[in-house]
Amino acid sequence: MTLALLFLSPAALVAPAPDLAMDKVAEAYVHLVLAVGRHDASFVDAYYGPEAWKAKAALGMPVPRLDLEQQTKALLAKLKALPASPRREFLIKQLVAVDCFLRRLGGETMTLAQEAKQLYDIDIPSVTLKELESARQKLETLIPGESSLETRVQSLRARFLVPADKLPILAEAALKELRLRTARILTLPEGERFRLAFVTQKPWGGYNWYEGNLSSLIEVNTDLPIALDRVTGLLAHEGYPGHHVYNALLEHHLVKAKGWQEFSVYPLHSPQSLIAEGTANAALGMVMTEPEHRTFMLKTLAPLAGLDTQELDRYLDLQKLLGTLGRAGDLAIRMQLEEKRPDAEVIAFLQRFSLVTPERARKTLEFNRVNRAYVFTYSVGQQLVEAYAGTGPDRVQRFVDLLNRPVTPSDLITSEKKSK
Repeated sequence: MTLALLFLSPAALVAPAPDLAMDKVAEAYVHLVLAVGRHDASFVDAYYGPEAWKAKAALGMPVPRLDLEQQTKALLAKLKALPASPRREFLIKQLVAVDCFLRRLGGETMTLAQEAKQLYDIDIPSVTLKELESARQKLETLIPGESSLETRVQSLRARFLVPADKLPILAEAALKELRLRTARILTLPEGERFRLAFVTQKPWGGYNWYEGNLSSLIEVNTDLPIALDRVTGLLAHEGYPGHHVYNALLEHHLVKAKGWQEFSVYPLHSPQSLIAEGTANAALGMVMTEPEHRTFMLKTLAPLAGLDTQELDRYLDLQKLLGTLGRAGDLAIRMQLEEKRPDAEVIAFLQRFSLVTPERARKTLEFNRVNRAYVFTYSVGQQLVEAYAGTGPDRVQRFVDLLNRPVTPSDLITSEKKSK
């Protein structure tokens, strides 16, 4: 070994210069994101880097916003001078989002389309009233009757709402099954774990608070009743193989194994969220086929909830059609935030085309006001992730690939175009 080292130059004993330069930019990026978080507490969704960095960011007065804008632009210039790599492209897109977020904090007016492009690296999808009316008409055929379609849909849905006191045991059962199935498609880091809590008065249905060291707090909002099929979908999204697994794998493979500190911080309003929400929305379908999910509901969840499953098949057909009508939300947010329509009008629109209760429609408006263009990360993210995964025998492995490396929405869009 000693003789071999005699033939190595000093440069060969250290990391290549581009890697060192990238590491410096990555560290500066983490400090920048933490500093931006002083201006908006929701911006940093998770941090599990060095405690000293977090403590430093919390000292004194927040760094002035304009100074942070200058720092962002300077980091972008440094990055663009480095050799191309997936890591570099990821950081460039993240910094474009930081710059956009800072400008929006400063009062710059943006359309939802501009926000979606700069914050999440996507274009807003289009949907027409004609498409929504067509899906609604199919529902009329599926659930015939004399009362209004809204009443018929809510009546069928009500038969599959989980009693509040049964939700904890169903959630535990779902997470156990989902974790077992996730372990079949990927290697979970040793020591990964979660805590489950039930909360109220939140604008979302569920949330994964990733705490670092392979640990998550998964919160489920019980303000509104949760349907039988939604239990598994929600916990696949927040837990296995969704957000919890995504964050744990990034921490394990990129932060701890490679020292890529940019993945130790997760800015919520960034392209990373598109990948996170897209993989989380596609998560259930990667570990359970539709027949397997139906069987799990029939044999495990429904008995635990004490629900009659006589009309389960019709209910599941209903849910598929409602998935199409869910795109009504893309029009509703424009009506609400850009056209400034009265809340009552937007709620009535959601009741007609998403066929939700007034209470759930009000929750949607509350979420839209807080998160704006973020709402598109769910539908567009799922579309891009599922298109990337494809339908071949390597479908699940391609999905797992997205959980382990730097990837941007543009990467998925390019991949989708090449496949056509």
